[in-house]
Amino acid sequence: MAKHISVVFPGQGSQSLGMLDHFSKHELDSSNFNKNFFDFDLLDIVTSDSEKLNQSFYTQPALVLASHLYFNRLLKLLPNPLDLLAGHSLGEYSALVASGSLELKTALQLVYKRGMFMSEAPSGSMMAVMGLNQPIIDNICNEISNNSNMSVASANINTPNQTVIGGDHKSVDVASLKLKEEGAKRCIKLKVSTASHCSLMKESSIKLNKELDTIVIKKPNIDVIQNVDAKIISDPSKIKENLTNQLTNPVQWVETMKCIKSHNGILIECGPGKVLSGLAKSNGLQNVLTMSSASFEEDLRNMI
Repeated sequence: MAKHISVVFPGQGSQSLGMLDHFSKHELDSSNFNKNFFDFDLLDIVTSDSEKLNQSFYTQPALVLASHLYFNRLLKLLPNPLDLLAGHSLGEYSALVASGSLELKTALQLVYKRGMFMSEAPSGSMMAVMGLNQPIIDNICNEISNNSNMSVASANINTPNQTVIGGDHKSVDVASLKLKEEGAKRCIKLKVSTASHCSLMKESSIKLNKELDTIVIKKPNIDVIQNVDAKIISDPSKIKENLTNQLTNPVQWVETMKCIKSHNGILIECGPGKVLSGLAKSNGLQNVLTMSSASFEEDLRNMI
């Protein structure tokens, strides 16, 4: 009996200069990517401009393209169809492309605009909180946010021991002190200028929703777990709604990992970097592979 295979796609933070260098011209040409999708040279940015690559509106299409190329390569290595897809934040768009729900061109142009909308949001902070239970984190964030002009909330619920919070600068700083008092082992500020998946993204989500109303989203050919509720969604109108709400609500990655773990199969991180492989193992998953590993193909053959 074939093993259940889940594929997960990374979000911002997994990009790196030259991350497309090991893909051939043939692979790029057969991916349906066209330089004319944009009025700038995305490939040149990925190859040689680290400053631009780390700007959200360039990062997002660059990562979706990279993940798409990895996925095309993966399909040639697998003897059986895939069972389940998911993506962390931006990675959800890569999952929808892989599922056939979004066309590549549509997704790339959409996430470029998503990045622009996010960069226009009020300045904010994000902080990784280690070693504290989720209910305690939520209680502290809610307590702070009940005060006027303050807002902080869980943004990425990554593992039982790691949650990223986001909000305005003052609120995140106050939360840091209170979380440490409650026993958090570490509170690490992330190098970001805006805070995703929280109320600071409200206007950005409204702008994104208007863009989503102009595009075609199809029913996925492969099941996709969405971030907002960690559920498999097939209705295109609900997919659009969840993509809008994703900007202002936490990424439910722990629940996503529980869903994948329940199948007792293989998890493959499809894209640059190894962030999601680390999170998967911290969520208790075994049989975890990452395509950015030099031994991936051999490891895959041994596992399937």
